[in-house]
Amino acid sequence: MKFWDRIRNKLQQSPRMRSALLYIMFVVISAIFWSFLTFNSDIQLEMKVPVEINVPDSVHLLTNVPDTLSITVKDRGYRFFNYFFRKAPSLSLNFRDYSDGSYTFKVDESHLKEALGHILNKNAEIINVLPSSINIKFTDLPGKLVPVRADIIVEPREDYTQYGALIQSQDSVMVFSDAQTLSQINEVYTHHVKETDLTDTLRRRVWIAKIKDAVFEPQAIDIMVPIEKMKSQSRNIKIDVRNAPPGVKMLLFPSDVKVTYRTPVSRIKDESGITIVVDYQSVDFNASGNKVKVMIGEMPAAYQDVKLSQDSVEYIIETTR
Repeated sequence: MKFWDRIRNKLQQSPRMRSALLYIMFVVISAIFWSFLTFNSDIQLEMKVPVEINVPDSVHLLTNVPDTLSITVKDRGYRFFNYFFRKAPSLSLNFRDYSDGSYTFKVDESHLKEALGHILNKNAEIINVLPSSINIKFTDLPGKLVPVRADIIVEPREDYTQYGALIQSQDSVMVFSDAQTLSQINEVYTHHVKETDLTDTLRRRVWIAKIKDAVFEPQAIDIMVPIEKMKSQSRNIKIDVRNAPPGVKMLLFPSDVKVTYRTPVSRIKDESGITIVVDYQSVDFNASGNKVKVMIGEMPAAYQDVKLSQDSVEYIIETTR
C-alpha cells in the first residue's frame, strides 16, 4: 500500500506525470481497439514460400528453378499469427506429377495456387503468385565427358614469375543436356579470370561458363598457378666449342664468361642448365683479328634477363694432325 500511496502522491504533485500517464493509457486502449478491428477483418499479406522439386537421380534440370514464390494472401488478421509463430510453409512439388513427354516440367498458375492452398490456412485466398508458372526443361540422357579449359591470365609483379604450369583439380567435367546440344559440345571453358601484380601462388575456384540448356558436374574447378620470387644471380661458366672438325682444337681466351640472370628462388642453388658456346662454323677466318662470337646455348625457361659480360672472345686454332 505504501508503494501505491507514493505513486498517488507523486501524481497529485506533478501535472506533467499525470499527462504522461493519461497519454500512455490512451495509446494502450487505441492499440487494443486497433488489434481487435484488424484481427477480425480481412487483410492482405505478401509472403515468400520456398520451392522444392523432388527430382529422380536420373534426371537433370537444365533451367533454373525459382528458389521461392512471392504470393499475396488474403485472410483474417488473426490467422496470420500462425505464420509468424510457426515454421514458414514451403512448397514441395512431385516431379512426376508435372513432367510431360517433351522433357518439360510445367506447373501453370491454377495448379500452383492449388498446391499452395494445401500448405496455407484452408480459408486463405491466394490473390497473386510470382512467378505465375514454373516451366523447366530437363533431360534423362547420360552425361558426356568433355575437357575443361581454364580461361585465365596471370601477371606476376615485376620481381616475380610464374614458375610451372597451371594445375587444375580436374581436366574434364560431365555435361548433361538434350541430344542435339550434347553433340555440339566438345569442350567447355571456365569464366574468364585475370589476376595481376601477383606475389604468391594463386589458388582459386573458378566456375564453368554457362551454356544454354546444359548443366555441368561439377559446376566449378580449383586451379593453382605457382608464383615465385625472382632473384639475381651471377657466375662464371666455361665456354663450349661446337662443330669443330676432327683434328682441330680451338683455344679460347678467356675460356669462361660471366653470366648474370634472374632465377626463381627455388633454383638459386641449381648451377646446371645454362650453356655458353662458340660455333666453329661461325668463325670468319678472313676477318681481321681473331675473335669469335659468344652465344647462349641451352637455358632453362624459368631464367630471365640472361646477359653475358662480353659478346666475343679471342681464339687460337690448333691442329692435332
